[in-house]
Amino acid sequence: MQNQELKHCCVLVADDSASSRTLLATTLNDIGVGTVHTVPNGVAAIDHLRRSGGGESSAKPPMVDLLITEWDMDPVGGMMLIHWLRRHRSSPDRFTRTMIMSGDMDTEKVERARNAGVNAVFAKPFTINGLRKHVVNVLSANPPYFKTTGYFGPDRRRHGSEIVLDERRQVRKPYGEVLDHGPSPEVGCFDLPHYLSEMARGRGPVDYTERDWAHEVLAPHSEDYADWVQGDVEVLRLAFRLADQNPDLRARNMGLMAKLVFRLEREGVLLGYPLISAFALTLANAIQTDAALWCKSAEIFDAALNGLDVVVRQDVRGDGGVVGKALSSSLRGLNKKLIALRPPATYHRRRAG
Repeated sequence: MQNQELKHCCVLVADDSASSRTLLATTLNDIGVGTVHTVPNGVAAIDHLRRSGGGESSAKPPMVDLLITEWDMDPVGGMMLIHWLRRHRSSPDRFTRTMIMSGDMDTEKVERARNAGVNAVFAKPFTINGLRKHVVNVLSANPPYFKTTGYFGPDRRRHGSEIVLDERRQVRKPYGEVLDHGPSPEVGCFDLPHYLSEMARGRGPVDYTERDWAHEVLAPHSEDYADWVQGDVEVLRLAFRLADQNPDLRARNMGLMAKLVFRLEREGVLLGYPLISAFALTLANAIQTDAALWCKSAEIFDAALNGLDVVVRQDVRGDGGVVGKALSSSLRGLNKKLIALRPPATYHRRRAG
């Protein structure tokens, strides 16, 4: 894709910094991008993507060709946004190109982003030439997308020679030879046409049959918020166990737990899992108990973690029906015990909205 073809592209920027959003939008326009939309966080980005993809016929291209998102945003950050776009059942286009940015990008973040299916990462502050290079490279490239038991996204193999024994990531055509075929039914490849390039070069009506078919094949393999936070629940359980076993490490592990439950409390209710938010809020309040009360509060921690684990593993959405009622009843009992330990005025309150 040539720079002049960027005028046909639509880019969505998600960043909770107004100044950063303005700078990115202005820079993208300056390098030739035709349409730039900006939103302040992951929730607004999901809403925009849903609306842009809803109600369109298969004869029209995705309204968002490239998503550029900040890593840290409140209340829903960039990584959760990427998970939603790549794997959620209501994602308008799982093959949308993505870039994630951060002011403190490190090796760990780069690896996490690649494992989430991001096309490119870049660090702030950025230069105009640097941003142009990233945008042009991502929009010009048309890598095959691979689906495995733990990954969906563009081919992560680096350019150049790479010897891989027993390679399962075979690019095969016709495109119907994916998922549930061959010796590894959980490994599939989607090698779709470069729709954006075809549209930008004015080659007439674009046929999206392959893309639409790929979405149908991927539909049974959809994931949801509960799938993406299972690792967080496991980290919480480990941190609690270490805090319970070693008082010297208690403050450190409680601090780790506080960060995780704060994020879960914000995200859960916004992404369709209010019980995750409710249990996270109880855990946040339990963290405020004095160290001298640990023996009594540890029981509440353990019970709240068990409840959170049930919500995640059984995928309890919304009010949760019969299971949700039982969990809510248990939660009320835990909160009564917390009130008996500490005055309610010291507790965190779930913020409005």
